[in-house]
Amino acid sequence: MAVRVQELLNGIFKNEQWKFQLLSEWGNIVGNLADKMRLEKIDGDTLIIGVYQASWLQELYLLSHVLLQSINTQLKHPHVRNLRFKHASLTVKNIHHEPAVEKPVVKCTPPILSYEERRALNAIKDEELKNALHGFLTRCHTQRKRT
Repeated sequence: MAVRVQELLNGIFKNEQWKFQLLSEWGNIVGNLADKMRLEKIDGDTLIIGVYQASWLQELYLLSHVLLQSINTQLKHPHVRNLRFKHASLTVKNIHHEPAVEKPVVKCTPPILSYEERRALNAIKDEELKNALHGFLTRCHTQRKRT
């Protein structure tokens, strides 16, 4: 009555076995390019490949027909028809991070504008211009307090 796990998986994923082969042999299939990219997703007959450096995106796109042929040769059947490349971040594992130190919160009160500055701002009809000039005056007063 006992069934081997391999036989069980073969029965369940009979038509999907090539995906397991692709995942297990990915490093051998792409060879030296394995450190430039990773297989991110198998979407039907399309592979989504994450590329670590933007400069390699173009290179791999130009080599896509060679990669496609290599993949299907290794799988012994043309299961993959398309390759899509996207930029992926290179995640570094096993890095010890120091706990974040909370920085004290500094509350700043906005500077008080002079009577003349408020009157000049109120005379401006265009709200966008008025807000931009108010922000500019606020930054000027803030920088003047720092120096």
